[in-house]
Amino acid sequence: MFIRSEVYVPVELNNQINTMIKEKSYSKLKKLAADNKTADLLVNLNEKTRCKDTSDAQGGTSRSLNYATGLEGKTFGVEMRKQNFIYWKVVKIYR
Repeated sequence: MFIRSEVYVPVELNNQINTMIKEKSYSKLKKLAADNKTADLLVNLNEKTRCKDTSDAQGGTSRSLNYATGLEGKTFGVEMRKQNFIYWKVVKIYR
């Protein structure tokens, strides 16, 4: 099985963040936020907010990639880290 990370990782980013927002997982969002201002913005998003216009990878390494995504008209940076052969996880969200 071959998964193209340039396609899979942004989809996984969107899915993970959208799920946290939809489920109002405020503690997870706060933990991932790079600072208090970002945390405040994230926990105050409407539960129907979804990631928009997620970029291709904007740099990183074979184990960590950086993306930009839009939430309610604001651009957020997102760091994704490779957890194993196929699974990538959001590890930081910043403004």
